[in-house]
Amino acid sequence: MIKNMLKKTIAKSQHCQRNWDLSKDIPEDDIELIVDAATQCPVKQNLNYYKTHVITDRGMIEKIHAQTEIMDFGFHNQEHVDAGKPVPTNSQTLANLLLVFTRDEPTGPEAVRESDEVDNADAESYMIDRNQSIGIAAGYVNMVSTLLGYSTGCCKCFDDDAVQDILGSDTNPILIMGIGYPDKTKNRLQHHEQDFRFSTATNMRTSIRH
Repeated sequence: MIKNMLKKTIAKSQHCQRNWDLSKDIPEDDIELIVDAATQCPVKQNLNYYKTHVITDRGMIEKIHAQTEIMDFGFHNQEHVDAGKPVPTNSQTLANLLLVFTRDEPTGPEAVRESDEVDNADAESYMIDRNQSIGIAAGYVNMVSTLLGYSTGCCKCFDDDAVQDILGSDTNPILIMGIGYPDKTKNRLQHHEQDFRFSTATNMRTSIRH
C-alpha cells in the first residue's frame, strides 16, 4: 500500500501546476515542514550554498510573477503572440506559497577545503555544488509538498535583477518554486490568469541497470 502511494506521489509530483485556488491558505505547520525540506536536505559538507526565501505576502508574489514573462517563445504556441495576445508569464509563480532559492557564499573551514579557488565564491566547484544542492532541495520540497496534498511548479525563467530587488536580497535568485492548492476547475496546464494553455512533453528519461 505504501509503495502504491509513493508511486502515485512520484507521478503527481512530476507535473507543473499553472493555476491555483487562492481562496485557501497553507497552514503554518505545513509551511514549516516544507521549509525544513528545503533547508535540512543533504548538501555537500552541509555548506550554505543557497538561501531560501519563504514568501506568502500576496503583493510580493504578484510582483515576482510580473517578472516572469516568457520572452523565448519558440517552444510555445506562436499563434498566441501573433494574434496580439499578451506574452505569457510563468503562472506557477502565482501559487499560495513561493520559495525563492538565491545564491549564498559558503562559509566555514569546510568551504575553503571544498573550493578549487580559495576565497573565490565564483569557483567552478562552488557553482556546480550550488546547482546540485538547489536541485536536491527542490526535489525534497516537491515530494514533501505532494505528500501533503499540494501541487508545485518550478520556474527559472525570470528577470534576475528585478526579482533580486523585490526580495531586497544581496545575492541573485536562481530558482523560484510555487507550492499550493491547485484550481480544480481548470486543467493544470491552463494559465492562472491569461487565455493561454501551456504545452507538455512526454518523459524521455531512461534508466540503465547494471
